[in-house]
Amino acid sequence: MNRSSAGAVELRDLIDARELTGLSVLHLVSDRSPVRDLALVSDFEDIGSVGPDTVVLLARGAARGGWMISAALRYAWERRACALIVPEQPFTASVIELAKRLEVSLLTTRRDMTRLAIDAAIRIGAARAEAMVRVRAVVDRLADVPGPAQAVEMLSDELGGAEVWIESSGARTLASPVPAGSEAQSQRSSLVRARLGTSAEGRDAEPDLLLARVPAQAVVFGEQLLAGAASSVRALLLEQRLKATRSSLPAISITTLTGSASVASFTDPEAGEIGTRPQAPLDGSFFAVCLLTSEPDRVGALVHQLWLMAFPEAPLARFDGGWIGFLPAEDPGQRTRALEQVRSSFVRAAGAPIAGGSSRIHRSPTEARHAVREAWLAARLADPPTTSGDAPGSDALVEFESAPLRLMHRLVPVDLAEQLVAALFPRLLADPSAPRLIKAVVGYLSANGSISTAAARLGLHRNTVQSRLHRAAELDVDLTDPAHVLPIHLLFQAVRHSEGLFLESES
Repeated sequence: MNRSSAGAVELRDLIDARELTGLSVLHLVSDRSPVRDLALVSDFEDIGSVGPDTVVLLARGAARGGWMISAALRYAWERRACALIVPEQPFTASVIELAKRLEVSLLTTRRDMTRLAIDAAIRIGAARAEAMVRVRAVVDRLADVPGPAQAVEMLSDELGGAEVWIESSGARTLASPVPAGSEAQSQRSSLVRARLGTSAEGRDAEPDLLLARVPAQAVVFGEQLLAGAASSVRALLLEQRLKATRSSLPAISITTLTGSASVASFTDPEAGEIGTRPQAPLDGSFFAVCLLTSEPDRVGALVHQLWLMAFPEAPLARFDGGWIGFLPAEDPGQRTRALEQVRSSFVRAAGAPIAGGSSRIHRSPTEARHAVREAWLAARLADPPTTSGDAPGSDALVEFESAPLRLMHRLVPVDLAEQLVAALFPRLLADPSAPRLIKAVVGYLSANGSISTAAARLGLHRNTVQSRLHRAAELDVDLTDPAHVLPIHLLFQAVRHSEGLFLESES
């Protein structure tokens, strides 16, 4: 059995070829059926080893009689071959009916099968070359498009209006318009994809993907087109991200003043640079948005891509653990619409654990540092969405001016709270019942100093709560000084579930 190599060819390329005269069609499933392979077999049982979308040429010795051709059709159907070509001979209606039922194209010829196989292989090679030239032409044209969005549209046009899109961190970002009736067509189409190299956020992050949903007959060409275009699209994505990074340098200067963390990959600027480098939206009323995540490497590319789609004129600056951006707010309605877009596009993006915060509206470039700090503090109060949905009373996007007071303890970093509690209350931590004592203190202070209310909330007898408060006082937890009450409440609230301080679980 002899084969050619695989490629992007359709059955009509063989049927209509001048070099392949003498072919007669007994049954044609579709002239657009893809041809990946060509096989000349001398024993119909050899068809059992061919791959999908193969044109099988049955030698005369393996096609003697209708029963052998019927058996060959069944093998071709099992292997999902697209066509069977047999020597011309009388056929019964049952053989043609079987080809129709199995949906295998059946053709005959008077020509010598070996010579036909050679001519068909030549024609397939020429068709593949034409497809590669077409792919090369598209890649050359991609060099002239201004950005990845236009590249996606060009690829969609080249695939006959098929849906084409880019995925970052598992979420769809840039996409071509969805064609009419796409839901019905998706039942009959196939998904092809190409990797856009390693993710820009690191080796552990999910790679960016270029995908398309194409008809079955266009799968091979779709695969070749996306594979050929992948490098160009990746270059356009990287260029877009580089421009966004350059545009965000003034904003990065401001993020270094939040006190949250050092800015990754950038030297801390002088504080005096802030007032000398205003950027739109700092030329009018504006507000800051901060996005925080525990998985910056995994979702970084996704966040940048979504931001560019939502706010193409506003740079987004990266710092360790999050991003900061400034958006215009000429009126409250503009801010409300922008925040809703942030809420729907970012903090509720599928599979992205992102919490967001926004500042109040500011009107002077000199207030930029205050806007950044407000947005960062608000983001620290937010709850990233989970796969099971937002918890009752939680919000993945918090506005600074309406931040819930009940969440203020989150502004105390847990690691700092642990260090302070260990330094200020060593005798308390040395006590085996420290977790229960801290829980009682937090419950008492949360109940505004009411032992009865604290006992009811904790599910304890009031005498038990009173006893634990007395024991805490013996261990230097002074709740009689008003100046100590708020700091103790914040510290204990931050560490009461800490695994770093307590090996013993709370009762």
